[in-house]
Amino acid sequence: MKLFALSLGLLLLTSCIDNNEFHAVNYESLFNDGNSKVWMLNKVMVGDKNFAPKLPNDKDIVIFYNSGKCYFQALKKLGTQAGKKGEYSVYSSDKKITLYFQNEKWDFKIVSMEENKVILAPTKESDLSYKLEIIPLPELNF
Repeated sequence: MKLFALSLGLLLLTSCIDNNEFHAVNYESLFNDGNSKVWMLNKVMVGDKNFAPKLPNDKDIVIFYNSGKCYFQALKKLGTQAGKKGEYSVYSSDKKITLYFQNEKWDFKIVSMEENKVILAPTKESDLSYKLEIIPLPELNF
């Protein structure tokens, strides 16, 4: 048992001092998966109050394209009315994402990331002052 503990300790010690470099996390693929990805605004928060519609079909979506372009639209108006076209940039080292529309800049800090949701909090530079919870577009019932 002592030999096992000693071996484990040496393994941990050598792995900590092995001159391995850490690489920064790239959050860009989180938003577009290398092609395009559709996210739904699940919650639009001011303080503790959620202003997003309750039904998924009534919520807004954001499409992030690998090209750096994005599209913001109410889901039920998709294909019938023009949405907001813009561009976005992800700043992985700062854990930030900024969406640029014609006369607006939506600047967010990436507060939390889980498998099926991302929490975005507006910065002082943002024209949009809501905290957002976005989720991958779920299967919808029509």
